[in-house]
Amino acid sequence: MSEGQSANDFAPAESTLQPFARGDVFIGATLLNDPDDDHAGRGRILQFDADLKLRGVLWIEDTTHLIGGLTFGPDNTLWAFDNFAWLVVRVKPDGRLLPTKKFADRPFGSVQFLDDGHFVLIEYLKGSAQPEQLTTRYPYLPDDPASVGHGEIYEYDAGENLVRKFVPEVHGGVSGSMGATHTTLASDGHTLVYTSETGPRLMRFDLRAGAQLSDLMTLPEAPPGAPPAMMFDVEHLEDDRLVLPLGTRVTVLRESGEEVASFPLEGFGWALVAPGLNGETAYAANWFTGEVVKLSLADGDILARVTIAPKCLAGIVQFH
Repeated sequence: MSEGQSANDFAPAESTLQPFARGDVFIGATLLNDPDDDHAGRGRILQFDADLKLRGVLWIEDTTHLIGGLTFGPDNTLWAFDNFAWLVVRVKPDGRLLPTKKFADRPFGSVQFLDDGHFVLIEYLKGSAQPEQLTTRYPYLPDDPASVGHGEIYEYDAGENLVRKFVPEVHGGVSGSMGATHTTLASDGHTLVYTSETGPRLMRFDLRAGAQLSDLMTLPEAPPGAPPAMMFDVEHLEDDRLVLPLGTRVTVLRESGEEVASFPLEGFGWALVAPGLNGETAYAANWFTGEVVKLSLADGDILARVTIAPKCLAGIVQFH
């Protein structure tokens, strides 16, 4: 834990979430409590200040598994996802939790907001494969009992009516069932940049034209004995930069694919990232250790850190 913060602080008896303040960092950190399912537990979002000092805790009783895909909407509502229960969590800026919503019987894992008031929900899963190395099991779709997801993009209008659907390419990741797991919008506002978690491709899809674009990059195979080359999260910084955690480091790219900077981090498992204020910092989270760090994008210096719990962090975002 960071100084002055303990596991008990992260699990109060009641929710203590505060109204959102500029710089607050929100982390999906489900309290795992099922010995037979390593992704199941009591839904929880933690609220920190910009230096990773705890401000509040939100308990979410309707969800069943990890809470990820944290994103702010144009009205500053916080969105998050349980792609096992097929539920969308939304929290207003005053800290008020809205009723959870199921837009469809689909494993949505992220949302992106378009300039015309529409938004897209993106399926986290595709195919029928179950994760062999985990005890959790993805639920099958009621209208396709052999599938855990179709990997589609659902576009909704401002009234939350379904407008159209797209089928982007996905890689599948190590498990074979990963859809477009982590997504962001490029600076043009309509190109979706995304990964299939644990796969090597950084992919793109034009939401305006409904067309697949060429990959932005593909990681080369790792040398023998080195950690595998894997994509995880991806987020858009200010201007034309993207920031990605690549397991052992955080890398900054131009939208052209040019690498701008890369900062090594201790150990393997750095899988989540959130842009900081003004594009000068970023927050990275480690899946295996539960550690979260704030780092400078100028020199990679660690500016703050906190450790929450292993294998429960599934989403992170800073309120701008």
